[in-house]
Amino acid sequence: MDVKLARSGNELGAAEIVAKIAAGETTSEAVVRDCIERIAAREPQVKAWVNFNPELALAQAHALDREPRRGALHGVPIGVKDVIDTFDMPTEMGSPIYRGNRPMADAACVALLRRAGAVILGKTATC
Repeated sequence: MDVKLARSGNELGAAEIVAKIAAGETTSEAVVRDCIERIAAREPQVKAWVNFNPELALAQAHALDREPRRGALHGVPIGVKDVIDTFDMPTEMGSPIYRGNRPMADAACVALLRRAGAVILGKTATC
């Protein structure tokens, strides 16, 4: 089910996303697709992402759409600052000395976000 909203999913707040997913008005996958489209359109100017993986984000959203509500952030896409460890993406801290650094585990805050049902879109720049 890939339901489109009157407003784009990337324009909704976290509470609105959770409520619309719970009501069956949209899916996490649809919201993530809207975010991916917006990021693709604006990233050349904004340059906010150092690691952005649309396929991984869509896989997370797809899985969430097929399981019971996980928590308070079920289906909400977020970005994680590149100074915070994620097991599935590099954490390079904006420094060449950490290039390719692959943490073995999520930082506690990321683990809690995932447990609450958040979709990790990628890592945002550290300047």
